[in-house]
Amino acid sequence: MTPFHEHFIPIFLSGCFIAAIASLFAARQAGCALPGALLLVGVLTFWATLFFAADRGYRAWQSMPNPPGEAFSDASVVGALVAGWLPGGLFCLVVFGLVRGYQRLNRWANPEAYFDAQRNSSQRDACNPRQGPEAG
Repeated sequence: MTPFHEHFIPIFLSGCFIAAIASLFAARQAGCALPGALLLVGVLTFWATLFFAADRGYRAWQSMPNPPGEAFSDASVVGALVAGWLPGGLFCLVVFGLVRGYQRLNRWANPEAYFDAQRNSSQRDACNPRQGPEAG
């Protein structure tokens, strides 16, 4: 394993983990604003760690004694800076879609559990005097 990989892999995997967690939380939220903000955080995290990991990896590879010529072809750092949001967006959307798809499949396969949870939450809201029929 080259010094590039020794530095790139841990940094990039930590960014992937954070982006996956943000996308997972986004998929579990209802609405549009909060999931969108969480997906944006995931994409930006992925993008930043991709750029930072590539930069650190090439710097480590270039600082070793007698580095090979490939260590100085660091055009991928510029590519990560310019177009890193594309794989970041794709990664976060895949995680988001898988979680949302699982939720829909689970709701379709177990409709009783889903509607029982909805009924229990509406019963809790019925105890609120501001939401009852006498409110107003």
